[in-house]
Amino acid sequence: MIKDFIKNIKNNQKILISYSGGLDSTVLLYQLIPFIKQIPFLKLRAIHINHQLNTQSFSWAQYCRKICKKYSIPIIIKTLHIQTKNNIQETARKLRYKIIAEHMLPDEILVTGHHSNDQCETLFLSLKRGSGISGLSGILQKSFFNKNKKIIRPLLNISKEQLETWAIKKNINWVEDDSNYINKYDRNFIRNKIIIPIQKRWPYFIQNCIRSMRLCYDQNIAINYFLDQIIHDISLFTDTLNISKFYIYPKAIQILLLRRWMFFNQKHHISYNETKNIYNNIITTKNQNTINRINIKNISIQKYKNNIFYIPKHQNIKNRILFWFDYYKPLKLPNHLGYIIQDQYGMLLPKPNTSDLINIRFQLYENIRTDIGETTRKNFWQKNKIAPWNRNRIPILFYNTKLIAIMGFLVIKNQHTYTNTWRLSWIDFII
Repeated sequence: MIKDFIKNIKNNQKILISYSGGLDSTVLLYQLIPFIKQIPFLKLRAIHINHQLNTQSFSWAQYCRKICKKYSIPIIIKTLHIQTKNNIQETARKLRYKIIAEHMLPDEILVTGHHSNDQCETLFLSLKRGSGISGLSGILQKSFFNKNKKIIRPLLNISKEQLETWAIKKNINWVEDDSNYINKYDRNFIRNKIIIPIQKRWPYFIQNCIRSMRLCYDQNIAINYFLDQIIHDISLFTDTLNISKFYIYPKAIQILLLRRWMFFNQKHHISYNETKNIYNNIITTKNQNTINRINIKNISIQKYKNNIFYIPKHQNIKNRILFWFDYYKPLKLPNHLGYIIQDQYGMLLPKPNTSDLINIRFQLYENIRTDIGETTRKNFWQKNKIAPWNRNRIPILFYNTKLIAIMGFLVIKNQHTYTNTWRLSWIDFII
């Protein structure tokens, strides 16, 4: 069942199996055990999460410990403390993955026993939520959770019936969780009251569901390919979308473009209702000189002239002053704004005197003198196309209280008191 998975593992691969003791994770464990002996570099560990939702849960944990000890597999056993009584299964799932992520080693991948019946149940849950084509694509065989933790589901194309037949043939025991028959949980209701009766009438129903989900997945990939091309053509930066060309497309495509652009920035999909809210209150407004804004959780979406901006909410640093005492070391800026470093590639600047206090500020206090004369702060930012909400996020270099440079934009001329020069760069990260 998992030969294709084993073929693709790399040398010294570390694998963590989510082991509940139930049928699916037990079959997966026993499928992996022979390969541990055949492939010496394969490192396998198990993790068991006790949800404390069943009176037998502690005995299941001990059973899993016993099986892992028998086959010399290290096992981590952790206990969940679920406080809420609402949506228990979803809460347990989130807590479970949070604990798993905390215990994964670097470069370790998580494997789970999800099978095709789980996939079909997920389809019905997506229909219940009114999901679009992305939600109807189902569970991916390979994906990531907790930002950068890799998860693989080697049994996703195998049915529960096939797993059970294999386990019985091999005389393998597993834990039976009687809570799987409590139909107050959505997934259990779908499994017991919908899918099982349908399967009795149409035995190939699950396979056909899987086929439909694959078609949705393929179509979603194709749609996103063309959306990405359009976004690339009309965006200068990932967090800035030029919407002047939006209006040549039908409304439905405009909404899809907006949702895809939001995904680039958030790394997860927002709901269609949230997308429509942004569309109706940001995209469709015609006044070019007013700032329209919508707040969603920890971000703000703002429209200014022909652009919309994705703006994470940050601490106000308008009045912040950072002193750079040891300029041989990078100066870390607040709010994930990167670093100021001394290097050979940056802006050519007058070098401070030994008595000067080098400091970075995020606010201009006076008009600016350039090569062509004096300009106001507002005119300077407008000329450089810096939106109003970003104007206090640009690092500004001072020696004592003397303005020296606006990093990335301007060096103040006529600095007669400085004889030497140096170069400074404003960078995103340090390698």
